[in-house]
Amino acid sequence: MAFNQELLQTVDVISDSKSSLFGQDFRNEYGSIRWGKVRNQFAWGNIILPDALDLFEEWHKDSEYIVMKGTKDIIQESFNDDGVILDCQDHLYPEHVYRFIKASKRGNDVYQYLVKKRLKPLDDLPDITFFKDNWGVKNTSLLFVTLTYDTKRCDESTAWKNIGKDYHLFYTKLRQEYGGIEYFRTWESTSHFYPHAHVLIAFKEKSFPVFIHKDKDGKRSFRIPQGDKDKIASFWHSNVDVQGVNGTKDAIDELTKYVTKDLCSDKGNKTNAMICLFRRQSYAITRGFVSLVKNSFARVTEENELEDVGTFDLIKDDMCNCNNEFYKWEFIGVLRGVRLRISSDIWVCDLKKPPSSVIEMIIHEQKRWKANHPIGNYSSWCST
Repeated sequence: MAFNQELLQTVDVISDSKSSLFGQDFRNEYGSIRWGKVRNQFAWGNIILPDALDLFEEWHKDSEYIVMKGTKDIIQESFNDDGVILDCQDHLYPEHVYRFIKASKRGNDVYQYLVKKRLKPLDDLPDITFFKDNWGVKNTSLLFVTLTYDTKRCDESTAWKNIGKDYHLFYTKLRQEYGGIEYFRTWESTSHFYPHAHVLIAFKEKSFPVFIHKDKDGKRSFRIPQGDKDKIASFWHSNVDVQGVNGTKDAIDELTKYVTKDLCSDKGNKTNAMICLFRRQSYAITRGFVSLVKNSFARVTEENELEDVGTFDLIKDDMCNCNNEFYKWEFIGVLRGVRLRISSDIWVCDLKKPPSSVIEMIIHEQKRWKANHPIGNYSSWCST
């Protein structure tokens, strides 16, 4: 939805570099934190992991807007004082509009909206029941696995740097042992900044016996035989927790909440700060996971990959719903909402005649962006 110029009068109070503990070494020329600079400062030993958390909390609250310039040719006829057309030819005149689209930043409201939309196919899946409590014989082809990281193995930074390749090795060994598998995986940070992984693993050709287990506090869980658990645990270097899943819906909802509901929590901020610092994707879903569940665990080859949300995804959303198809759109750059005087509550704003101060910023940003980026490369904006 587009908004008119009157809505520019409301201004968010966003901390600027003058009131922050982190100076210009962490920012671009507009005062916005850039993760490329943060990573450099971390690599040089100038900040520690709790500083990255503080930087993330400031960064994701600092609304920035992707600036697009739309152009269309309008027909204008010339009339004399008596209302008679002066000539038979229509004249084409260019008309411009500037569109400001709030950028998706991990953890902000746009990101949450886009993630929930991206994961919508999971909500639409059927609820497959593998077993019920009162069944005498229980089996499942879906496991909920948590892979922790032994703190004695390495420091937190090394753990985050290695977690991706360590998980890939785990996944490869699992496939070699059990054949076709699909998974839904998300990272999470502990209170001490160490990573661990939560994974739903769907087995195409394997079903595990399940029994009910009660811990010392009386909490129930579904477990697989110790031999199977030990086999899976042998593919990972640290502690592994394995639970059998009785139904798909609750398990998928449980894992999805790590990506969505926990975004606005202290633990969620810590996780997202580490994901930004070490350039990790918050979640991953293999190509066949949705298809496998949709087809009730029949062997399928359909590809249906769900990817993490990108910075510019709201542009795609907005342009698909745009009523101004006749505009030709040109990317200009990225500007801070606090400087544009746009409230962070506004996601999309159209201006045909921006104030002169905004025009000056637009002209400067267009020149700056073209000087710093290859043509059409928008993906690295947060580093500049």
